[in-house]
Amino acid sequence: MDVKCPKRKKPKGVQSGDLGGHSIDPVLPIDLSGNILSIVDTTAVNFPCLLDQRPLPVHLAFRGISVSIGGRPVLEDVDGLVRPGQVLAVMGPSGCGKTTLLNCLSGRLKLDSGQIYFNRDPLCKRWKRKICYVLQQDIFFPDLTLRQTLEYQARLRLSDVMSHAQKMQYVDHIIDVLELNNCQDTIIGDYLKRGLSGGEKKRANIACELLTNPSLMLLDEPTSGLDSHAAHSLMTTLKRYAVSEGKTVVITLHQPSSQIFHLCDKLLLLCNVTLEFTLCLIIIQQTSSVMEQIKGPEQIRKTIMKAAEDARKSKDYPVELRCHDVPYISEKYDHKILPPSHGPYPSLEQDALNHMEPDVRRLWLDTHSHASSSVSSDTSDADCYFSWPTSFWTQFKVLAQRNFQEARPRMLSKLNWVQTVGLGLLAGLLWFQLERREEALHDIQGWMFFSTTYWMLFALFGALIPPEREVINKERRSGAYRLSAYYLAKMIGELPLTITLPAIYHFISYPMLGFHSPLAFLTLLGFLLLNTIVAQSVGFFIGACCMDMQVSITMSALYTLATQLFGGYLATNIPPWLTWMRYTSMVHYAYQNMQIVEFSDGLPIECAAKSKFAICQESAHIPVSSILEAQGTYWPLWANTLVLIGFLCVFRFLGYIVLRYFNTPK
Repeated sequence: MDVKCPKRKKPKGVQSGDLGGHSIDPVLPIDLSGNILSIVDTTAVNFPCLLDQRPLPVHLAFRGISVSIGGRPVLEDVDGLVRPGQVLAVMGPSGCGKTTLLNCLSGRLKLDSGQIYFNRDPLCKRWKRKICYVLQQDIFFPDLTLRQTLEYQARLRLSDVMSHAQKMQYVDHIIDVLELNNCQDTIIGDYLKRGLSGGEKKRANIACELLTNPSLMLLDEPTSGLDSHAAHSLMTTLKRYAVSEGKTVVITLHQPSSQIFHLCDKLLLLCNVTLEFTLCLIIIQQTSSVMEQIKGPEQIRKTIMKAAEDARKSKDYPVELRCHDVPYISEKYDHKILPPSHGPYPSLEQDALNHMEPDVRRLWLDTHSHASSSVSSDTSDADCYFSWPTSFWTQFKVLAQRNFQEARPRMLSKLNWVQTVGLGLLAGLLWFQLERREEALHDIQGWMFFSTTYWMLFALFGALIPPEREVINKERRSGAYRLSAYYLAKMIGELPLTITLPAIYHFISYPMLGFHSPLAFLTLLGFLLLNTIVAQSVGFFIGACCMDMQVSITMSALYTLATQLFGGYLATNIPPWLTWMRYTSMVHYAYQNMQIVEFSDGLPIECAAKSKFAICQESAHIPVSSILEAQGTYWPLWANTLVLIGFLCVFRFLGYIVLRYFNTPK
């Protein structure tokens, strides 16, 4: 039964009137009209088209966050508290740690010290499912339309208890909320293909993350690269969505306009000088008109320093702070603005706490209590229940369909079709109507060796650097699906595309050689395709091990060149101490199998008048065993096939192990 999306009513607000001299209360969510939303109204917001009609709002509190990267401190003692319906803007110069703070809040970066709490609970896997992290880069599959992208995300990340119709209605709702109706059938595009505009890609990036109905939204510079109109429109939509749906929003901004600046409820200013950040907190709590006087980010420093000077002249200003030691001042300010774990609170902080609602006051005090008593910033996930929203079968089915749809225009492009048909015709003309004589034996073997090596190179280097790597890493970081489901779906979903072009080549070139055995034709095709799939497996493995493009290309070139040299065609008299190398060559086994099939099931090879084969003294035809023994080795057909299948399984399994345990996305 379809679920209709009803019109939502905005939660009733309490008009901002007497705020007790505190116009910027650190815990009150304010909508676009200046109304203060009560916590009861915020938690009662219904989200349409979802079975869970009461999404859990999140009160985000973090204290004393400190992070060092490479021995260099990036964040030091960063505190904050954000409620549902609020937009917290994190600002500061480049390199001050804005993105690092978002990485910490999303649980992707380990803390040196500090605590992060969601409704008084430590951050764990269960809460990570309720966080959406919109990266600054807009990473998509360029050949999919916007609607296709959202539909695949909905089918992957929305619960299996929802029907397909309900998921599609939810996609319609997200498209409507973010005003993407006019471009939903437009491809994403990239630098080669024209598609969505910059602003539409930003909205699409946000839409993909909103599909999970997150309680906390983290956005890294969502307005970067946009013109003023697009940036303001995007921020207005985000603000409206945060208020109407009761979402907690934390964004980083760089050089926002005055209009965008005033859409934010709270400001967290990260600076290289600790004094500026601390003074900013004191001023917001002490002065009721400071934020109203700021007409834009360019006046922040001036306003802070002006209010700081006024604060120093106040009779309430502590005497011990009248010194010029910045670290000492910052330490004293921490006791002034943040409640100590024991003893009475200073008058300013006590006054701010008195204006907090009871539940939020308890949240803030409990957060401080936990942070003060905790000696470690790590949180154990053992006590947090975590489960995937969809089953393995659902993820495999959707990912296989998406991989096929995404890879088809890339693997079966017009250029590849022209290349395959042209190469098939060229090979057929070069080895056209070869006679079944010993003089043409080398040419027949040349076609076999060329076919196996070319499609080995084509498949291996095609799988080496998958174009979807960035998309997959982004989705893995967000916990969208199991790695095993993706890996199996990629292997199965792309299999028809992988074997299409080699099959076309074989259908064109092999009949032109003059061979007319149907059994040999089909069997040779099977071994050619098996060798191609094995080569793709090796490419998966090398690509998983070497994330650097130049390293992966170099390693692949070394392996493929060695594979050709020891394949059995270019060199037959291999030194004894190097003979073991031939057993690492996939071409060696595929090339041997093709000779066994062709020279056994096809027409026999007639001996030359002056034959180099001793058997020709007793026979008019050369047996296949003599041809293979002349190359230094002779394994039966089943043994070569078994080794190729072993290569296929081992390299695919090793590729999964590397992705699962070694090269996980950071």
